[in-house]
Amino acid sequence: MTEQSGSQNILLEVGTNELEVITFYLEWLDPLSGEITRSSYGINAAKVRELVAMPEEVTEIINSPPCVKGVFLLRNRTIPLVDLCEWFSYKVNISPEARKLWVVIVAELNGKPFGFITHGVDKVYRISWKQISPPPEMIASSQSITGICQVNEQLIQMIDFERITAAIDPSMVIRSKRGDDAAVMIKQKFHRAVLIADDSKVVLIQLTKTLENAGFKVISHSDGQAAWDYLENLRRENELEQSILAIISDIEMPRMDGHHFCLLVRKQPAYDKIPFILFSSMINEALRRKGESVGADDQITKPELDQLTDRIQEVVKQRER
Repeated sequence: MTEQSGSQNILLEVGTNELEVITFYLEWLDPLSGEITRSSYGINAAKVRELVAMPEEVTEIINSPPCVKGVFLLRNRTIPLVDLCEWFSYKVNISPEARKLWVVIVAELNGKPFGFITHGVDKVYRISWKQISPPPEMIASSQSITGICQVNEQLIQMIDFERITAAIDPSMVIRSKRGDDAAVMIKQKFHRAVLIADDSKVVLIQLTKTLENAGFKVISHSDGQAAWDYLENLRRENELEQSILAIISDIEMPRMDGHHFCLLVRKQPAYDKIPFILFSSMINEALRRKGESVGADDQITKPELDQLTDRIQEVVKQRER
């Protein structure tokens, strides 16, 4: 099922700006032509825990969003079952014969398991984040897509799973419980800005708003490449020291991922006093070790914003020492 190029150990070398993408497809009825259409989508393999058949027993949840078909048990864990076609407002064949072919991708986001209904899993591709381009603004805002890439003449759309889970699970939304007094103290203490890189528009807006409410100045970019280019421009203009307090980066991003971004920052002596925090929904033990190997000062699982606020101040203090 895997199509790879180069060394089999390449993904063990963190910072290569590569990932493995599990591709899957959804089949839906085109309302204009009346024909069945198949679209290909992708998910970072690092998020996926396992692939299972469509469960026979699904318990409905009262007052849940339409795309949440209920919950099912998998090895004594209760897992929400999300219908991606329902999320995208696709009309599909729901006959028993069709359902037998469906595959559920069990993924872990922010330490929580979710099951996503697909109509079949295709292949695993090893690609570079440079191959993934940000989608047009219209698609990004309305379709929950964070990136698009073409592999072997196949167009693959990377889904913004964080946006979906934030919409169906209130605990996944980034929030701050700090009061105004704490924000005033932070605003008086720090005059430089926190640089944020995150490809999820929803997360970027939430994170920017809540950090600003916490008292920080914020500069945001939608991927690691854009954030790196911004940093390099400040460095060339000798405006770095008075501009950037800390860097917060997602791991999954088109063009340049967070691990590669962090590696570039840590290799440049001019950035030595700037702490780098990985803030992602997919930090597990394996990824935590990768983050440490590229020199991340801290790694935090979304949506622990108040913890992030405290740890920004701590890593800034540590770097200044």
